[in-house]
Formats: sequence, C-alpha cells, structure tokens
Amino acid sequence: MLPFVLLGLLQGLTEFLPISSSGHLALAEQLFGIHKPGIVFDIFVHFGTLLSVLWVFRERIFRLVRAPARGGEDLRVLGMLIVGSLPTGALGVALNSVAEAAFARSWAVGLGLLLTAGVLFFVERLSRPKAKSLEQLSWREALWVGLAQGIAVLPGISRSGSTIAMGLFCGLRRTDAAEFSFLLFIPAITGATLLKLGEAVADPSAHSALWGSYLAGTAVAFLSGVIAIRFLMRFLRERRLTPFALYCGITGLLAVLWGIAR
Repeated sequence: MLPFVLLGLLQGLTEFLPISSSGHLALAEQLFGIHKPGIVFDIFVHFGTLLSVLWVFRERIFRLVRAPARGGEDLRVLGMLIVGSLPTGALGVALNSVAEAAFARSWAVGLGLLLTAGVLFFVERLSRPKAKSLEQLSWREALWVGLAQGIAVLPGISRSGSTIAMGLFCGLRRTDAAEFSFLLFIPAITGATLLKLGEAVADPSAHSALWGSYLAGTAVAFLSGVIAIRFLMRFLRERRLTPFALYCGITGLLAVLWGIAR
C-alpha cells in the first residue's frame, strides 16, 4: 500500500503547485523505478485531486452551477470556463502521442521543466499590473489561458504554472489567476477521466485485491491537494512565483544532464 500512498502524495502536491506533476512522476519512474500501478489508479488519484478543487472552491462552484438560472457575473465566468476548455481538449488529443513519448525521456521532461521555469520567471517581469478580477477577463484571454493548459499535457510543463502565468500576463490579480487555473482543472480532468474510463472498467476483477490501496492513494491525493491549493493561494497573495521558477530550473537542468549522460 505504501507505493500507492506515496504516489497519491506526489500527485496531490505537484498537481497544483507550479512544478509539473507529470514531470515529477516521469522522473520518479525513471530514477527510482516507481511505476504507476495502471490506468485505474491514475483515474483514482486524479479523482482525488478533483475532489480537492471541488472542496476548496465549493462556494464558487455552487454559484456557477446556479448561474444559468440566475445570470450575472457567475454566468460570464462559467462561459469563460467553457471557452477555455475548448483548446485544452483539442490540444490534449493532438499532443497525446508526443506526450507519451516524452514521458520516457528524462531530457525531454527536463526541457519541459526549463520551459516552465522560464515562463514563471519572465511573467513576473513582463505581465501587466495585476488589477483585473476574474469577472473582467475577456473571452479572448480565457481562450489563451485554455491554450496554455492544453500545451501543458507535455511532461515537465506545469499545468497550473502555465495557466496562472497566462492569467497574470492577461492582467489578472494573482489569486484570481490561480482560481481560474484551478476551476479550469475541473472540466479538463473530467474529460480526460471519461476518455480512460472504458479501458479502466474493461476488467474490474483484475483490480479486486487493490481497491483498498487505490482508495488510500485517492484519500492522500485529496488531502495533499487541499493543502497544496490553500498553500499556493496564500503564497500568491504576498510573494512572486520566482522560487518555483528556480526549483523548476534546477530540476530541469539536472534532468537534461542526466538524460544526456545516460
């Protein structure tokens, strides 16, 4: 059960911090021989991180669910989430085979982490003054954020880092950029899960002895995800993304050098 718990912890923390969960999982697999238990466990831990977002932003999500009937600014935000999700799905499908190939190459993961580092570093110096609320985001800007999320299917490119950085570049306040990033995670991970669900339920008896381990990993992913989201929201109120850029830069450089030396 311990490997499932550790993978759930890694997934929950790195999914929401701007350091790339896919990159860390790929490097952990290559460095330590830690293999993901399979697609069913992958769905379980992603469901755990989905629950993290639903829990932390439950008040906003409840308003969004009622928005079609009540209208107002929440309906606009709901529309922007739909717009932002369209390029995410298209790019996710288009880049899927490239992402799978890159997952097995540490130098490719390292390049993705270096790209994430550069984006996080330069957005703090190139972005507009952060005075815009989420409700003031334009439709075109929501589309750009969705494009940033779609590209992040490549391992090493942080989904949260890319979307938060694009939100900042569009002039959003830090916490609003993070909130939009996390809300966009909901349709993205739901769609990805539905695509994998058929394969996962093809032979349920094959997993009968592992349900306890799956649930343990899911619970850890949920709890660590809640901690990561709340930590990042507090962090962004007072500090820049530079520490995460430095971390991704160092990790990415080491991954590239290790890949070349192998």
